[in-house]
Amino acid sequence: MMIDLSGRVGLVTGAARGLGLHIASALADAGMSIAGLDTRKDDLSAALTDLRQRRGVATLALEADVSSEPDVIGAVERTVETFGRIHALVNNAGIRLVAPVWETGTETWDKIMAVNLRGEFLCTREVLRQSMLEHGDGRLIFISSIAGRRGTRNSCAYSAAKWGILGLAHSTAQDLKDTSIRVTTITPGRTETPMAHESEQWDPARGWLDPDAVARAVAYCLRQDPATVIPEFHLHHEAEL
Repeated sequence: MMIDLSGRVGLVTGAARGLGLHIASALADAGMSIAGLDTRKDDLSAALTDLRQRRGVATLALEADVSSEPDVIGAVERTVETFGRIHALVNNAGIRLVAPVWETGTETWDKIMAVNLRGEFLCTREVLRQSMLEHGDGRLIFISSIAGRRGTRNSCAYSAAKWGILGLAHSTAQDLKDTSIRVTTITPGRTETPMAHESEQWDPARGWLDPDAVARAVAYCLRQDPATVIPEFHLHHEAEL
């Protein structure tokens, strides 16, 4: 049985642009109210205002850094105060800094771990504490990457963090087995986003996944009833196979 998402509330991190904005748009198309979290205050406000006007859904722009515990606690509090509860969390925010392992500085390693892994932990913990556990149901979506499955050149910290997300998500699912809160990790391959265009990997001839495909996968997972569990959802452009 597929669930109607109309009137439900989704919190999407990294929602100001790129994959996060595509996900927020797909969920708004399904009728969900959207709380978007990002450090890009102006871009986020403009993007969510556009969503509200074009899709006719309620939105909330939350300027916050996912690696900051006070920021995350406050953002989740504001979301619950505004909408009453959170039905779905999409852990999407992330950064990528490149260097071979022998040139990767500790500061770079720590920054990537703070945003890409600590951020998903903090958001998950607070959404559970402040909303989902009370209601006993909901959906947690973790955006990982194929880089977390097989590694990527010059991306040891990024790949390690994305691998860590898999462990975080699967352990969280085990913790929640006695509830109706379901956990899915989505592992996209190379996805065409602003971050991809800005990276050293960008070459349109390589083949890039449409971010709308990832956004549709998120919406599909959220529509499943609690009896249906999707532990992992893999998407790749055919050029990567």
